[in-house]
Amino acid sequence: MRALRIHGYGGPEVMQLEDAGMPREKDGRILLKVRAASVNPIDWKMRRGMLSAMFPLTFPRTLGRDCAGEADGRLFAGVADMRTDGTHAEFALLPRNQMAPVPEGLDAAAAASLCVAGLSAYIPLVELVSLNKNSKVLIHAGAGGVGSLAIQIARHLGAEVTATASAANREFCLSLGASRVADLRNENIKADVFDVVLDTLGGETHLKSLQLLKPGGILLALAAAPIPPGAARADVRVVKAQILPTPQRLERIFQWAASGVLRPQVTRRFSLEEGKAAYAASETGHGRGKIVLEL
Repeated sequence: MRALRIHGYGGPEVMQLEDAGMPREKDGRILLKVRAASVNPIDWKMRRGMLSAMFPLTFPRTLGRDCAGEADGRLFAGVADMRTDGTHAEFALLPRNQMAPVPEGLDAAAAASLCVAGLSAYIPLVELVSLNKNSKVLIHAGAGGVGSLAIQIARHLGAEVTATASAANREFCLSLGASRVADLRNENIKADVFDVVLDTLGGETHLKSLQLLKPGGILLALAAAPIPPGAARADVRVVKAQILPTPQRLERIFQWAASGVLRPQVTRRFSLEEGKAAYAASETGHGRGKIVLEL
């Protein structure tokens, strides 16, 4: 089979589309004939070696974390194990307990786009906080893969949603359900406004978000260093979301999409042969929605 692989850490130059041995089903993992696989920031961060302390790679390594594919005549989608070969290949192994069947009305590209990104929005906003019509929520990077789904989920749960995005993505975020869109490069957001902030960015955004919360508010972080003791607030909570795939979580996300509660945002499609270009598009950090490789 063909697979997008690396033989060492580095930039786009280390990526090669090459022949690789067929994976074999074992240890509760199911072999899927891949129909679509999304490109997530974690993919190029792993390629660069940015996560090597937590997830050291053995080489050669097939990239990619999630996909939709066929097994026994059915379409499934889910997430590969972080410590094994990934999904940017013609075939991929997914743990049985990290995948779910794709319902009618949802195609492979849409399903693939909802796995890592969907879980990253669903777990923090559905399981870690209780949102209602009185909740005021701020979602950073609202036009991105996670943010575009998070806006829809928070709005579905009744919350009033503010998103951060560039001026070019303002209308896009409003179309997803945000009531306000702020461009952090050109405007300030008032302090002590929000009950919940979903931080998809980390860094300075993580620290600044503390000041935007009301007393008793919750800062949900996907990827951020711990708050330094001197910057912490005793009257708010900081919760680091662990993104753990389960069939039950994936099934609910897929059903929401199939029923129209969620609109998958597949905005750019590439072939496996165009893998380097797909990664380059993701690495700009200014994308809208999800990037998907279609096979």
